[in-house]
Amino acid sequence: MQKQPLVSIIIPTYNRAHLIGETLDSVLAQTYQNWECLVVDDGSTDGTEAIVQPYVKKDVRFHYHKRPDTHLSGGNGARNYGFALSKGDYIQWFDDDDVMLPGFLKSKLSVFSENIDIVICIGSKVDKNLNSQGVLSVDDAMSLYKGFVLWRNQIITNCVMFKRQFLIDKTLFNPQILRGQESEFFSRLFFELPTERFIILHEPLFLYRQHETTKSVKNEVYVADLKKSEIYIAIENLKRSLILKDNDLIQYFYRLLIHFLFRAIEHKDIANAKYALNSLVKIFKPYNLWLVMQLQLLGNFFLTQKRGYYKIERYFKAYKL
Repeated sequence: MQKQPLVSIIIPTYNRAHLIGETLDSVLAQTYQNWECLVVDDGSTDGTEAIVQPYVKKDVRFHYHKRPDTHLSGGNGARNYGFALSKGDYIQWFDDDDVMLPGFLKSKLSVFSENIDIVICIGSKVDKNLNSQGVLSVDDAMSLYKGFVLWRNQIITNCVMFKRQFLIDKTLFNPQILRGQESEFFSRLFFELPTERFIILHEPLFLYRQHETTKSVKNEVYVADLKKSEIYIAIENLKRSLILKDNDLIQYFYRLLIHFLFRAIEHKDIANAKYALNSLVKIFKPYNLWLVMQLQLLGNFFLTQKRGYYKIERYFKAYKL
C-alpha cells in the first residue's frame, strides 16, 4: 500500500479564542487524515492557549507553540517559525478564523504530480456567521502573477498548498512587512513560477471569514509604518513590471506610487514621501529622463512646502509612460 504523504497545516494565531476552535474542528473533519497541525501563537492574551490545549491533549497531530523572540512578532514571524518546525511533505498555511471544508486537503493532494509544485483553490467568502458573500475569484485569462497583483486572482494564504521541496530554497514571508504580507510573498513567488508548475482548482474548498468593520477602519487610518510596507511592495512590483515590459502593470504601479507619494505629503509623512519619490526617480532614470526631472523638481518642492496640489497629482497620474 502506497504511503500517504504528510501535510503540515500551519496556523499562526493572535487573540482568536472565540474563533480558532471552529478552525481546528474543520481540520479534524478532513477526509484526508495524514496531517499535522501546528498552531503558532504570536502572543495572545485572550485565552487562545486554553482553547487549543484540549485539542493537543486529545490528538497527537495537533501541536501548540509560542513564537520565540528569535522570530519577529507578527503573522509572518509565526508562519516562518511554523515552517521551521514542520515535518510534512506538503505545506498548507491557514488563517485562524477561517474554516476548511471536509475535502480541502484531499482535493488539493489529488492533483499534485511530479511536475506540480503548487495547487491553488478558491474559497467562499462568508460573514461572521458564515453566511455566504460570494467567492474569491481567479481569472484564467491573465497570468498568475499579473492577475494576482491586479487582484483579479483573489488568492490568499488558505488558497495555496506547496510542495515542501519547492519552498526549501525560497525566502519565505518577510517579517519586516507590516501590511500586505501575503501580497509580498505571493507576488514574489508567482512572478518566477512557470505556468506548468501549478494547478488551479475552481472549486471553493474553504470559508473565508470577512471582517468588514476592521478592514474599513484600517483603510481609513493613515499609519506611516504600514504605508512603508505598501510602498515597498509597489516598488518591487514596478521593477517586475519593467522586466516583463507589461505597459498595463507599469502604468498601474507608477500611478500607485504617485498616489502614495502625495498621500504621504498630505499627512506630512516626509520619510515615506522621500522613499516613494527617490524610488520612482531611481527606477525611471534609465527609461524616462523627462519624467524624472519633473518628479525631482516638483516632488522636492512639495516636500519643502509639506503639502501637495491635487492638479499636479492628477497630472502625474495621467502621465503616459
